Amino acid sequence: MNENRTAHDILRESDEEGETASPFEEHDEPDTAGPDDEDDDTAALELEAEEEDTGDIRALRKQGKKQVSLEELRQIQRRSRARGQRVGIKKAQKAQPQKAKPRPKLPPNYVSPNEGARQLFAQWTARGGKFQMRQDGHYYSVAEIPCKCQGTEKLAWLHIAKGEYPLFNVGVGDSMTILGNNTTVTTNWTNLQRPSKNTYNDQEFLIQSITMQEAGLRVRYDSAAIDKIGGLGEAKSVLTGQAWLWDDAGAFLPKEIFHDFSGENLLYRAVRRSAVVYFHWDKSRTGGSAKSNRVLVDHLRNVPDTKVKTLSRTSGGGAVLTVPDGYVFSENPERSEYGAFTAIISIPEDIVFPVKPIDLGSGTPIKPIEVGLYVQLSLNGIAFKPHEGSSNTK
Repeated sequence: MNENRTAHDILRESDEEGETASPFEEHDEPDTAGPDDEDDDTAALELEAEEEDTGDIRALRKQGKKQVSLEELRQIQRRSRARGQRVGIKKAQKAQPQKAKPRPKLPPNYVSPNEGARQLFAQWTARGGKFQMRQDGHYYSVAEIPCKCQGTEKLAWLHIAKGEYPLFNVGVGDSMTILGNNTTVTTNWTNLQRPSKNTYNDQEFLIQSITMQEAGLRVRYDSAAIDKIGGLGEAKSVLTGQAWLWDDAGAFLPKEIFHDFSGENLLYRAVRRSAVVYFHWDKSRTGGSAKSNRVLVDHLRNVPDTKVKTLSRTSGGGAVLTVPDGYVFSENPERSEYGAFTAIISIPEDIVFPVKPIDLGSGTPIKPIEVGLYVQLSLNGIAFKPHEGSSNTK
């Protein structure tokens, strides 16, 4: 009985019963003509489909159909071709590259990120001279925060007065005082260098982020009291504020300054918790008008503390506080739009830190006149400077 049924009938029933999948869409017309030019493009895919898809053959064998006529063979081939074409369409759709989504059109008054770097680049290009860019630029400066000791030898405290403590206000080679002692600025204080008062390196620096760290301590006792203590030797210079002091053992400094277990400088922590940092530009310092500009950067406790001393810390993955784009620090303040740049640590309220005076060897406790706390602020960003050998100085 099955021998009398055509392959077309068997496969149609098989399609309806779900044993085979019809290769034709419902609206497709069976192609009874020979292949046209478009069929050549999917020839390889059709052969693949014919080799892999034996569902039609299995359906015919299941119904006992062992022989097919030439016309029935053509019908089986058409089904195989149709499957190959559908496979080709699906693969072509998968292979077709996705169109990039159109970028949103930004308003003309929008300032894009890194606009400051582009503007500086354009300015240096317009000047005509050869110049260089340094991506890991780094400037640092130290601020002195005096902590006056008040009270008596039995009840004393360190007093940090509210006020402003500047950074980047001096360069290497300038004269200054540290805890009342005259000295000359070295690279231990800053890497800002000015060859003379009238000549500059002409470097401009785009500030991108900032970090900070504790930079040391000094202590100053009354010189007359120190002279009465024998056996101090070279320690006298330390006790009069002429040298740096690292003393968490409490030999020369009150032990209350340091945490009992971690050794953390608690004076430094108190300042970080209380102060804010500003950027300040002053045109009057360059002989111009009284125009000035001050920008609040952030609370000091939000500026990451780092102990890593490297000139390329911004590329090393360390924590930094990113600042808004466009802040420029110029070694030549006459070129800056706003004039000379300084950073300022502002302490809005007095800080009181109780301490116990210590015995330095005289037999009685002595309170220091003052303790110097030193804080370093680092500016990280992109430096623009004349090419070595070029003469762009002013």
